[in-house]
Amino acid sequence: MELRQRDPQTLQNLLRAAYQQLLERQPYQHEKAGELEKIEQDFLRGRIGIKRLVRHIGGSRLYRQLFFSAGCNTRCVEQAFKHFLGRAPASKEEVAAYHNILVRQGFQAMVNAFIDSEEYRHSFGNDQLPHPRQRLSGHPPRAYLLTEQMHQRHELAMQGSPRLQSLAVMEGGGIP
Repeated sequence: MELRQRDPQTLQNLLRAAYQQLLERQPYQHEKAGELEKIEQDFLRGRIGIKRLVRHIGGSRLYRQLFFSAGCNTRCVEQAFKHFLGRAPASKEEVAAYHNILVRQGFQAMVNAFIDSEEYRHSFGNDQLPHPRQRLSGHPPRAYLLTEQMHQRHELAMQGSPRLQSLAVMEGGGIP
């Protein structure tokens, strides 16, 4: 999703989409208290843009708790590829490079490295949320084989389409 208008409904939709992409869910109210609450307010009032919103959510205590503190460093880096670049890592060397940043410079430096990367700038710029993208070469892990389907669900959710619910029911699951 891209920021084209600054009307309240568009900003709310972008905020929900950002949480879904970065946290893989909407945060509970008690999880938003303080840190995420301020970020939300700043975004909804137009004080910060999408790229800064992504940086703040990615650097939040909640993101750390969900994807860094709960697992191993390598898994954290793999998840960050999905959240910030919308794709799986292309190689072990790519994972190793970001893992090195994580270990030597810390968690926030890794998040910044993803967001400040040339790939992020080229793919999303300042006004577009990261979203699932198909890789052009190589064989992605199984989780990424459904990237196009995930992207379609994301677009439907942002449009508030009732078709999303029927799609989820047809696949035998709840709403993702």
